[in-house]
Amino acid sequence: MRYGPPGFDVYVRIAFPEDDEEEDTVRAALVTLASHTSTPDRGNVAVWEGWNGHPNPPSAPRLEIPNRKMLLFAGPLEMLRDAPALAWGETSGIHVPPHLVWPADQSWCLACEVDEEIEFTVGCSNRAAHALATAFPGRVRRVRYGEEAPLYREEVDAPPNDPGSRSTEEVIYLPLQRGIHGGAPRATEGA
Repeated sequence: MRYGPPGFDVYVRIAFPEDDEEEDTVRAALVTLASHTSTPDRGNVAVWEGWNGHPNPPSAPRLEIPNRKMLLFAGPLEMLRDAPALAWGETSGIHVPPHLVWPADQSWCLACEVDEEIEFTVGCSNRAAHALATAFPGRVRRVRYGEEAPLYREEVDAPPNDPGSRSTEEVIYLPLQRGIHGGAPRATEGA
């Protein structure tokens, strides 16, 4: 789930600042990405059903991936950043990002592992990657799909762009199926 589906032109990892409360990086990335889709008014989001510890997750279509059951929701991209909080009826101070977000035209996919606290990934076009690099100077790095990366700040012994700062954890690949609550990112077609 760290990279979303395979098949996009480029994958970039975007670093969260030390204190993401001041700057909502995922929201800012979605604003940038909204100009790189023909369907900013229609998008999809997948959220891990156990993200906030409530015993009864909201009613929604389910997508099972290895080690995770995801809830699927649809709506305008500008609203999808808040999907976790809205789905569970939380209204104050919720900064947990959605785990997967993609527009209906499947032009990109933003992926944030459930326990991610250092970076998140966007699979997209080169043009969208350039726009993200412009929006987040010094915080965007190009990666190979599935490349190992640390989850937690304490796993990092070196700066994020240093090859020595990679973890050895297993990467989960997400095979989304077409037609599930708005479709899946184009990169999975034929996979």
